[in-house]
Amino acid sequence: MGIDTKHLSSISTTIITIIILDQLTKLYVASYPLNTTIFNFAFFKIKYVLNTGAAFSFLTGFNELLKFIVPLAVILLFVLLHNYKNNTILRYAFSMQIAGAIGNLIDRFTMNGVIDFIGVGRWPLFNIADSSISIGLTLLIIDLIFKRNKKNE
Repeated sequence: MGIDTKHLSSISTTIITIIILDQLTKLYVASYPLNTTIFNFAFFKIKYVLNTGAAFSFLTGFNELLKFIVPLAVILLFVLLHNYKNNTILRYAFSMQIAGAIGNLIDRFTMNGVIDFIGVGRWPLFNIADSSISIGLTLLIIDLIFKRNKKNE
């Protein structure tokens, strides 16, 4: 059975909203020259960099490989989303991960790398799409913890 209209609405709204926010913030940041610090105050900064790797610059220089791998991951996430459509936490977790992956994939094809710009403390620079993926992973962990706790009751 397919995804009902109510679930489809929450899924599509989540994915589209995150992609739009991600791309609009990146568009603004990309209006500055590459490697420009746009804002810097205490532990927070906005600096425009281009990441040709994955999270935290892991696999730097493998943008072409990631252009192939990320769409496969998105397909897998859509399958998981379909399989767990009745679990609200997982529905949002997978939707956020899909949106983040698509947002960064758009960059990979249009910029030949991912625009990162948010700096917090010593943490590597990231973007809205990265945040969405991380929040989605956090929701997955929360769901697993709740399931494990229910099983042990």
